[in-house]
Amino acid sequence: MSNQFRSYLCRGDVAHQRLHPRQHTFTYPMTFFVFDLDELTHLHERSQLFHYNASGPLSLKDGDYLHGKNQSIREGIDQLLPGQNSGERVLTVTSPRYFGYAFNPVNFHLRMDRDSLRGAVAEVNNTFGDRHVYPLQNLEQLDSHTWQARSKKQFHVSPFNNMSGEYLFTFRVQPEHIHLGVDLYREGTCVMKTWLSGDTRPLTSANIWKYALLRPFDTALNSMPRILWQALQLKFQKQLPVHPRPAPGSPNTLIDRDQTDPTVHVL
Repeated sequence: MSNQFRSYLCRGDVAHQRLHPRQHTFTYPMTFFVFDLDELTHLHERSQLFHYNASGPLSLKDGDYLHGKNQSIREGIDQLLPGQNSGERVLTVTSPRYFGYAFNPVNFHLRMDRDSLRGAVAEVNNTFGDRHVYPLQNLEQLDSHTWQARSKKQFHVSPFNNMSGEYLFTFRVQPEHIHLGVDLYREGTCVMKTWLSGDTRPLTSANIWKYALLRPFDTALNSMPRILWQALQLKFQKQLPVHPRPAPGSPNTLIDRDQTDPTVHVL
């Protein structure tokens, strides 16, 4: 597979920084991908390592994203972010399945017009198997590569956070680097900062081997063990209270009623 694609992979890190009521910070190395949705079929045809809607070492399946309906990711984004202009493309920031498995706490779908961000969807998954989408269209541009948007928190993510607050999303998209941040504010004070950032690499077979398949513990394959380990520290070391899972309050929340949260069992 050559480097002719506009899709690419990123080598960087994922980090969480809790500021209140207890301080707690962690950073992990992370390899993630940025897929141009218009290229998925071509990537599948050209690569023996990446598969679209099929099984393989790395695979991306439409049913894993958004509301899981019988539609492509692109069709789902077009519904959530109407008014798309011709020539715009959608970049999905995610980790594909590794040999059939992956858990992505958050995926980002970026609607781009050349180098400008026109809209975004933040797709948040919790350990219950629930999913919520935040369509973001009223973006504030800070500079030529950086945009921000705000949204009220509407989804239960962590048992160590209640449902109050507002998210500040930051998108910095450059040819050589990408930084995606989600900060949680309560009453004007930032109580938690999270980010995913990395330097871009061409999406070639050599880079897939080097940064993904030969480093599986730096991918979404390892997300759940990392979450469980941090949950143990927050509960027993930091003594944070556990908040129960509330009933869904938004039509943008997809609930898995048959799954229990593994973090609850270890607590």
